[in-house]
Amino acid sequence: MNWLQTVRMAIKSIMDNKVRSLLTMLGIIIGVAAVITLVASIQSKATLTKLQFEAMGTNRISVNGSGAKTQDWKEMEKLLDTDLKNNINGWSPQSQYNDWSSKGLQYRNTKLDNQKYYTYMYYGNQNYSKVTNNVITAGRDITEDDCIRRARVCVIGETIRKYFFGAMSPIGQKIKIGGKNFEIIGVYKGKYKGKLNTEDQMLVMPYTLQSQMMTVDRYAHKQYIVQAASREDIDIVVEKLKEFMEPRCTSSNGWFDAYSDSQYQEQQESAAQQDALLMGGVAMISLLVGGIGIMNIMLVSVTERTREIGIRMAIGAKRRDIISQFLIEAASVSCCGGIIGIIIGCFGSAIMGNIMLSKQLSEQSWMPEVEQFTVLPSPMLIVGAFLFSALLGIIFGIYPANKASKLQPVEALRTQ
Repeated sequence: MNWLQTVRMAIKSIMDNKVRSLLTMLGIIIGVAAVITLVASIQSKATLTKLQFEAMGTNRISVNGSGAKTQDWKEMEKLLDTDLKNNINGWSPQSQYNDWSSKGLQYRNTKLDNQKYYTYMYYGNQNYSKVTNNVITAGRDITEDDCIRRARVCVIGETIRKYFFGAMSPIGQKIKIGGKNFEIIGVYKGKYKGKLNTEDQMLVMPYTLQSQMMTVDRYAHKQYIVQAASREDIDIVVEKLKEFMEPRCTSSNGWFDAYSDSQYQEQQESAAQQDALLMGGVAMISLLVGGIGIMNIMLVSVTERTREIGIRMAIGAKRRDIISQFLIEAASVSCCGGIIGIIIGCFGSAIMGNIMLSKQLSEQSWMPEVEQFTVLPSPMLIVGAFLFSALLGIIFGIYPANKASKLQPVEALRTQ
């Protein structure tokens, strides 16, 4: 008897006992659906975190320090432009303008009070948009010439555009920053849908204006954003910056730090993988229960079909044919349960995953909003769940199949 005939007989046996077969599959269905739903939902949280960090800027390194002289920081900038130029895509100062007088922003008679709605005001160079992954939607970006001329220009965020200008174009308009007039030359695309008190409520000025806008001590706190060329370059850049600047900062009782968001992202991804393994392991218990159910029902099937087995042996069926028949039957039951479980798991992933993503977005309002996506299990997870369910059927079908193949034809034929 070839394997195709054996498969047909196995399927016929399943169809002849539909209710019993469905109940036998139930443990596999629940187990596979649970594994796929839980693992896919947890993996989707890691995917969302990855997209959020990419929106903030890929391979971004934040550099902060105080205590070093102005010349030391200039030498660090030179180091970035020379020794590390092949390891980075660009760098920009990101020192913040602190509005101590609380003058806020003002356009004509409309004011955005800095005490009620905090505006992030940065000093940057021509690379600021690039290293922070900000996109210009109107106008232009700050240029190197703007920095050299110390031009009083600024690029504003989506929140400021909506607050002051609505549907009107802000390009070329004058806005007061700290009581001084600045020309708006560009607008950044919103990452938080233009909401107040988010990073969309920001603006960037040429970094060379810092000494004009506020009193700057030569040992003052400095901030930079550096974009590494790749993930592999992050550790190289961080190590060299620390090696170069830490002694200069700490010698004057200051401090220095360089860290990457990618390191935090890797920690988040690692934690998500551990959670997925833990939850998947818990859900696997129901799969094992389903496998025991298959073994139980196959033992009952062997007892019920003892005479049939005897007849097959009497007309020439070999032991391997009997084993094949019951193994294929057990695997067929398990695979059918696995397929149904995968379908239910896909729906479960979409529902539960979106609930988890909505909760994560509400809890992490400080992270940028990204394009919504439907949570679905990965192809590898689907294939793995199907193969595991098939393997489970074979493993738990071995004992019943072996028992059936050891029956003596004469004794089996005597069974009523």
